[in-house]
Amino acid sequence: MKFNWGTGLVIFFIIFISSLVFILYKSTQYDNALVIDNYYDEDIHYQSHYDKKQNTALLPQKVTVTYDPGSKTALITFPTDTLNPPKGNIWLYNPVHKAQDKNIPFAANKNMTVQVPLEYASTGRWKLKIDWTQGEKEYYTEEEILIQ
Repeated sequence: MKFNWGTGLVIFFIIFISSLVFILYKSTQYDNALVIDNYYDEDIHYQSHYDKKQNTALLPQKVTVTYDPGSKTALITFPTDTLNPPKGNIWLYNPVHKAQDKNIPFAANKNMTVQVPLEYASTGRWKLKIDWTQGEKEYYTEEEILIQ
């Protein structure tokens, strides 16, 4: 059998179409969920989010998060610059599995601390997105923990 340009062209198109079909099949296997469901609403309200981050940057003490692997809890300590205990929400964000994300409302105790149980959380990297109000001001910060 003689190999000419026509045979080469047919082989090329068969390989090309086969690779396109394979790529199309693999693209249906990929989870392309957005990080945030209401992305456009979040974008519209970004200025208030930025103001909260600015308020947090001006605090004399920063929020600290310590993770205890033995009890699988995170202890969040807020600044003690006011007499008003902070209230707000903690969003536990897992960058790998959206289904494991959890929103926890909180009110800090008189020691300005909040204890967050994490026994349901899988191992890996987690972000704690803390959005709180203390007195008249609103604040926002993100802290990262590694659960083992």
